[in-house]
Amino acid sequence: MTDLAEAAGVHENTVRAHVAALEAGGLVAGEPRPPAGPGRPGVQYRLTDAGKRLDDDYLGLAELLAVVIGRSGVTAGQLRDVGREWGRYLIGRPGRYDLGVRIPEVLRRLGFDAEVVGDRVNLTNCPCPLVAADRPGLVCDLATGVLDGVLGAAGSQQGIGSERHDHAARRCQITLVVVGAVPGR
Repeated sequence: MTDLAEAAGVHENTVRAHVAALEAGGLVAGEPRPPAGPGRPGVQYRLTDAGKRLDDDYLGLAELLAVVIGRSGVTAGQLRDVGREWGRYLIGRPGRYDLGVRIPEVLRRLGFDAEVVGDRVNLTNCPCPLVAADRPGLVCDLATGVLDGVLGAAGSQQGIGSERHDHAARRCQITLVVVGAVPGR
């Protein structure tokens, strides 16, 4: 902590709070330092795998894959099917989840900011027009499929209802409906 505080030009307690936040976020892990004398041994920190990937930028690859998908002739329905499979994978083991917490966690892994408000899922900062500027709907179809897969894997009685996508504002809203009211499900 002392080295970090000196490098940043701040008090050690300030650094301690920030390191604790990084640790809580899973970006660094603390390990006891081997004892160097009397007193409590110090803690040394290392980057976790997630912390090591912070500098990775996959936007170029995502753009390339969006072009390939766009040229392949894949239908919106096929994209949603792939999204459903991925949503079931991302949620983890089937079971009951607090979807108000789990949906934002899963969609955040794909670059979306999500919030569940009642029967709506609000997406902001959508990466759709960044990844596929000429066909942002491709990414929207995948994301909607992921949401549907999450709902199904969580045993939710809800499915996808109406959708509003505003690519220019990078904002979408998906209404959830009771599964029996979803055509084709």
